[in-house]
Amino acid sequence: MSFWIIKHLPGLPLLFALWSGLLFAAPETEEAPLVIRYPVLSEDYGQTRDDYFSRVLALALDKAGEPYRLEPVTLSNFRESRSVMSVAKGVYDIHWMNTNPTREMVLRPIRIPLFKGLIGWRLLLLRQQDEDLLEGMSGLKPLKGLTAVQGHDWPDSQVLEANGLEVFRTPHWEGMFKMLYAGRVDYFPRSVLEIWDEQRTFEELDLVVDDHVVLYYPAAYYFFVRKDSHELAALIEKGLNVAIADGSFDRLLMTYFGDDIERANLSERRVIRLENPALTPSTPLEREELWYQP
Repeated sequence: MSFWIIKHLPGLPLLFALWSGLLFAAPETEEAPLVIRYPVLSEDYGQTRDDYFSRVLALALDKAGEPYRLEPVTLSNFRESRSVMSVAKGVYDIHWMNTNPTREMVLRPIRIPLFKGLIGWRLLLLRQQDEDLLEGMSGLKPLKGLTAVQGHDWPDSQVLEANGLEVFRTPHWEGMFKMLYAGRVDYFPRSVLEIWDEQRTFEELDLVVDDHVVLYYPAAYYFFVRKDSHELAALIEKGLNVAIADGSFDRLLMTYFGDDIERANLSERRVIRLENPALTPSTPLEREELWYQP
């Protein structure tokens, strides 16, 4: 087509300009993924739980339907109390922690219990020579003459103490098992999700899992984000609710912990119920689908 035709035919320059724009316009860019940083431990202990939590996080984000990229931040070790400040300061964007009022005040909890409350179903680790210590036990009273060991800043320490039990607190995780072996404490309450792995980890100490009772108190591990991370919290909460509704949340939980839950035989144990003063009024206890029941 000659320049004269382009110049003198009415409307043709505009048409040509539009046509040229279609040919040479830059392609639309895809939406940038949401980058979410989370902590992982470099040591072996905790890897199973960390892997589970990261899988739950990925499941929730998949169900929410937004593009994302997870970036691990490797740590040599940490205490949950320190991790609260790490999230608040933006060292990483999200962490899974046992809830308490302080954590819910400093950070934004996503109030869906990631273990379905199983962190509050506690079996008791004992010395081998004490394996029948709790046989025939009913009620809380017999435990009040014994001493438990717990982490210095664990919410569980407060739960046990609030129910009148004697607790020796220590910041040294490995030391707790050694203290039990040495007889400095009488028992070590651990959740059904962790006690078997820990028994294997310290098999040289010949510790045993009590067969008779289970302590129970409502307890929740939540995802926590910064207070101002409204969109991230809403996205994860949406995805978790979808996963719970379609059954994929439960399937993932049982993939990781189904054998331990079955082995615990909770329905055949004597249940000793404790109050948990660390729960806030916002805990969704009324949502039965969020909590495990034997």
